[in-house]
Amino acid sequence: MKRIIRVLTVFAAFCGPLFLSCSNDDSHNYLNPVYDLRPLTRVFEEFDVTPQLQNLRMNPGKKSRHMSVSSGKEMMPKLHSTFFQESAVVEETLTFTYGDNAHLFWTEAMGKDADGSTVATAVQTLNDAGFPTRVLWYDGEGGFMYGYDYTYDETLYLPTSVICYLDDPTNNPDARRNYEFVKVWNKDGILTTKSEVEYDSERIKVFEGKWRSTTLRNALRGAGGYGFWEELREYEEGQLTAQEETTFNQDGYPETWRIDENGDGTFELVYYSEIEKTPEGYLESVTWLEDGTGNKYTKTILAYDDEGLLKNTKDYDWEDDGFILDIIISDVWYQNPVNGPTGGMHVYFQSDEAGNPVGTYETVDWTETLMAHHYFSDSGEESMRITESLQKIWLQ
Repeated sequence: MKRIIRVLTVFAAFCGPLFLSCSNDDSHNYLNPVYDLRPLTRVFEEFDVTPQLQNLRMNPGKKSRHMSVSSGKEMMPKLHSTFFQESAVVEETLTFTYGDNAHLFWTEAMGKDADGSTVATAVQTLNDAGFPTRVLWYDGEGGFMYGYDYTYDETLYLPTSVICYLDDPTNNPDARRNYEFVKVWNKDGILTTKSEVEYDSERIKVFEGKWRSTTLRNALRGAGGYGFWEELREYEEGQLTAQEETTFNQDGYPETWRIDENGDGTFELVYYSEIEKTPEGYLESVTWLEDGTGNKYTKTILAYDDEGLLKNTKDYDWEDDGFILDIIISDVWYQNPVNGPTGGMHVYFQSDEAGNPVGTYETVDWTETLMAHHYFSDSGEESMRITESLQKIWLQ
């Protein structure tokens, strides 16, 4: 199977929504014009590097508490690991077409390999306002690969739901679903909550959860941030195997956390938090203590840059009468170069005290004419690059 088939779902499901819609010239705002960027081509390059992808262990919660929205995380579960299953140098290109009702959202895409053979095609349906409602992806022989349904907040220009299908959903209400996301944004376009459900190929639910942000003042428009899982449930063969629940105080910060370790409905572990804030009122640290005993369990310390954006989080475990550093996660933010309503993006990786990566990581170059995602192995070698040529568009 061509590499582009594996990789396109990452950007088809998200980076299409990343570059959002405009209207025709009749509605342009000439006094305060708004611009954004749309992709014209997308080039996939994979190099002869096979890194071991890391698992960022977090406490509390089995899933990462960092939520990266716009850096390609709108994908099939575990899809990212398929990027590096083979060692080869590959280059493939997607070219986008914009129809009569299109502005920032494309209506057709065609992928070709280095020899010029077609390896993937897609058709994206737009509503009357030019926002995507459905995209269907096919392989080079016309066979169905993946489908996506979308809804948008057309005032904020941000996606509010995504459904990924394993079967063609056209005239098929029973099509298998791979995952579902629902996103809620505040008035400034900052992600407040994200609910998700994941299924296996047999339609059986394997995960469901609701993540809630605690860094609404420390993230970019259109991007994720850092938060806690308000609800988290994991399943095996349809049976609940573990669950967690977190409650929040009036400031939106975590208050209690309880864990059912085996899914029997009894929450064996219950903790309460001690919260510290920075002088600006940002969340500075969360210490979890055992309910009933007050014994310390874990602690997270958050740091911010000069602009108030989250810079890193440090997780500690309580051992031998003291907190021992477990992991550092560094956050990097990228602002939309034309300050478009789609906003910026956010990537994160495990790092040392100085902020240097200690495992696989990603960087982004972003200008008005080009966006390049660079993926690096744990040895620091570039293993994959996805480069988009961009076109600046007058939105309103």
